[in-house]
Amino acid sequence: MTLFKDKMKLNRPRSIAILLLLPILLNCTLQETKKQHQRLDSGKALVDHLDGLFASLQNKKTTDSDFQESVVTINENIRQTIERNIKSPQLLKEIQTYFPTKKHDFSFILSDDEKFGVFSWATRKKEFPIKNIAFYVRADRFAPSSLYGDPSIYDQLDVIHDGSGVPTYILGGLKNTSTIAHQYQLSAYVIRKDGIEESYIFPNGESSIAIRCNEQNLEACLAIENGKSLPKTMYAAIAQQPLTSEDGEYIFE
Repeated sequence: MTLFKDKMKLNRPRSIAILLLLPILLNCTLQETKKQHQRLDSGKALVDHLDGLFASLQNKKTTDSDFQESVVTINENIRQTIERNIKSPQLLKEIQTYFPTKKHDFSFILSDDEKFGVFSWATRKKEFPIKNIAFYVRADRFAPSSLYGDPSIYDQLDVIHDGSGVPTYILGGLKNTSTIAHQYQLSAYVIRKDGIEESYIFPNGESSIAIRCNEQNLEACLAIENGKSLPKTMYAAIAQQPLTSEDGEYIFE
């Protein structure tokens, strides 16, 4: 009996210490859980969070045995972060305001009328190496959407008004910045009742064309490469005038 009492006395300080630490441990757990489920409801918070995810994506080594599995998981986290947290056009405006303040491993562009925005990034996946997620506004509807056609890293977005009352959104971006100079892709879209649709405004009824600039007229491609918006008159010229075709590409004279 005496031995039992002695053991109880020895264990009492440990029990008291555990009881004192318990609220602290619970608070830390609750804070971590709250952090994990925190809504990214500001443009800055969302962009900063995405930057962290893209840093993880870029840091993955292709020599890792689980490389493809890991990049698939990270890309899914990126997709869910974008689609689940962007619930209003106002958040797109906040992202557009904050986005130019630093460099990112993804692209975001918003139209001048603030009704069409697009995220683009290189996924590092064997299949579907580029991902686009678009958001559009029509009447009271605001929703994410995939884009039809070949994806590209879009960094230009302009609007053409042709008098029909339905604006055409033209996305532009370098087709392959690593190997091909002065070559980029233009893709045209409109917002209809049921969502985003391709707009077949280019020669031969195409909704997307690859442009390679003539060496004597590099204005268009240089504008893209220097991060400047193309003049809308040039878009109109590309859309309305016949272009010389060579190996499936168009040469802007």
